[in-house]
Amino acid sequence: MPTLDIPLPEALTKALEEPRCADLRLPKASFPELRLPTGGTIKGIADVTKGIPSDCSMNVSLALQVAPIMASMECLLKVLKFLGVLIKTFQNLSTGNVAGIPGGLGDIAKAGADVAECIGMVASPAIPFGQFIKDLLLMIAKMLKCMLQSLTSIVELLDGLELEIASAAQNGNDALAAQLECAKENAMLAADGAMQSIDPIATILALAEPFLGLLPGAPTIQLPQLASDASLDSLKQTLTTLEQVVQAIEGAAEAIPV
Repeated sequence: MPTLDIPLPEALTKALEEPRCADLRLPKASFPELRLPTGGTIKGIADVTKGIPSDCSMNVSLALQVAPIMASMECLLKVLKFLGVLIKTFQNLSTGNVAGIPGGLGDIAKAGADVAECIGMVASPAIPFGQFIKDLLLMIAKMLKCMLQSLTSIVELLDGLELEIASAAQNGNDALAAQLECAKENAMLAADGAMQSIDPIATILALAEPFLGLLPGAPTIQLPQLASDASLDSLKQTLTTLEQVVQAIEGAAEAIPV
């Protein structure tokens, strides 16, 4: 029976082609930063509970951090204002500007009243700071557990993909092997995004150091440097390390008497 080749439209031909890995590759989000007026910097947080982070989600997370940070700066700004008034008054004394001294003393009294409440929090920090540090450490432990859950799922996925890739290669199924390699690449990108969420946790711990210093006997907590050589073995080692860190943080939190 004779056959007749019927040419298909170019658009249909392209639609029937196998997708390339480049077309399926997941985007890698950037991590935005916001420079604070006090000299510090905050970064966007990768929320592993909502899937692979995107530029939109990272900037939203950054925006959500701004309001509480500005609120926490209230006492700092009052202290800086008080110091500014003191410096100006002493400058008047040193230059012999006697006329400016009475007004300067009044400004010191007014600025001192504003900062008095802030000083009281530091003068007797035991109970409120102990409660804060305990809750903070427990919150960090929970955040690390979320990261652990995400990484555990990815490692289990990669374990299965490794077996399927080896089977496809053994059977000479190059097309399937290429698709599985693409899935593996996306899984590694997901793992990379999950591991990035440890950076803001480390930042929170660094910011907590002054509070820890006000609490006698408070623990010193440092997150380890996690290996990142884009391998399944490295991810498994990371899981083990993080599990040990979570246990240490929870133990330290429970040891704080409040």
